[in-house]
Amino acid sequence: MPEEFSVDPESLLRASARFSLESVELDAALARLRESLSALGDVCGDDEQGHTFGAAYKPNVAKLDKAMANLVEGLGGIGDAFDVMATNYLGGDSASQVRSR
Repeated sequence: MPEEFSVDPESLLRASARFSLESVELDAALARLRESLSALGDVCGDDEQGHTFGAAYKPNVAKLDKAMANLVEGLGGIGDAFDVMATNYLGGDSASQVRSR
């Protein structure tokens, strides 16, 4: 007996909204973090120890910032994909209906 496949478009739309909201909220949090860190100025100092620390710290800050920005984009993309899937499913369902002329 074949397995059944069903899609709940409303569930996809709710998931879409949630992923989109989380993307917006993470983007806002990232902006606040960037602003706070920027306000601190150069936290590494201008001595030899500061330069040594900064050589390891600054590239890792940049990597983390890029990863967080990618996560913002990824969450938004997942939200968009769920929305498209729900819209396509609803459209396909109605397009498959036989209509009399």
